[in-house]
Amino acid sequence: MEEEEEDDDELIITPFNPSQIRIDFKPMTVDLLISRMENNEIDMQPAFQRQAGLWTREAQSRLIESILIRIPLPAFYMDATNEDRWIIVDGLQRLTTLYNFILAKKNHPENQLKLKGLEFLNTITDKGFDDLPRNFQRRIMETQVLIYQIAPGTPEEVKFNIFKRINTGGLPLSPQEIRHALHQGRATELLKRMAEFPEFKQATTNSVPTSRMSDREFVLRFIAFHLVPPEKYNRNEFADFDSFLSNAMATINKLDQTALDSFELQFRRAMRAAKAIFDKDAFRKRYKANASRGMINKSLFESWSVNLSNCSDDQIKVLVRRKNLLMQKFISLLNNDREFDKAISQGTGDTNKVNIRFRRIAYLIQEVLK
Repeated sequence: MEEEEEDDDELIITPFNPSQIRIDFKPMTVDLLISRMENNEIDMQPAFQRQAGLWTREAQSRLIESILIRIPLPAFYMDATNEDRWIIVDGLQRLTTLYNFILAKKNHPENQLKLKGLEFLNTITDKGFDDLPRNFQRRIMETQVLIYQIAPGTPEEVKFNIFKRINTGGLPLSPQEIRHALHQGRATELLKRMAEFPEFKQATTNSVPTSRMSDREFVLRFIAFHLVPPEKYNRNEFADFDSFLSNAMATINKLDQTALDSFELQFRRAMRAAKAIFDKDAFRKRYKANASRGMINKSLFESWSVNLSNCSDDQIKVLVRRKNLLMQKFISLLNNDREFDKAISQGTGDTNKVNIRFRRIAYLIQEVLK
């Protein structure tokens, strides 16, 4: 599968006020963590956590062995905004290991951990928690753990940065994975649903990965520039482009179903139009007519999809009929307008560059419609 073309819109322009960081320290025991997991008070499958690369049985077993020989566990980080249901930010592998060893036998027997590959305590190889001597069980349950809690009241942009910096399990979280964790609700459901539309997959030739939620970010960019039209986008209102997209997700969560249905209809129309006009070249740079196909470009996706969605059905029919002319003008734009080329390649979250790329595509469309 092809990857989408990266841009550098992630630069933070205005750092948040450090005094807004609210992280509380809370000592706990494994027993209390187990109680929370048993009562479904810790999200053990947060949507932003990737399932690839989970620890092997041997690695999980060595963590249990470390506890038994009294090696302290690293600290856990939790989003405790909802006191009744924490979201784990860092420490998923360790928490999963404890769950598999102590609780899985009852609720998910297929995941039950039996110890193997131990370095020191070979006498308990192949044993589960219930098979251990009582003193070993007690040692595990009374083990002290350190919990850092992102406290209620922490601003969203601060939480976003904390997620980005703290998470260390495997690959760092992508910005969209973090947004997905912070804005559960209508927004996450809508993006998931729209990213699975066949029209989107066909227009992008299945080239946008799903593994890091890139596909959902593409959908979000489309919606974000409908909520805040490009001509009204002002970088000074947001800490960075990430904050702009996060704000869009927060807004989506407040919208009614009629508004969400409208986004879906507009998105489907735009994707069908892009497919009909550009075929396999949709949302890609093209400097020569016969050049090999480039990667999907996020900024081109925004500017083409939003502009196409603003066209009437009759206008789209004209664009489809004149698609060769449109492609010629697009190639000319890329080759002869250095400002536009930069606006889709470098610092793409900059206010001026957002306005440039949307205006140029809108003008190109109007030229072909004349």
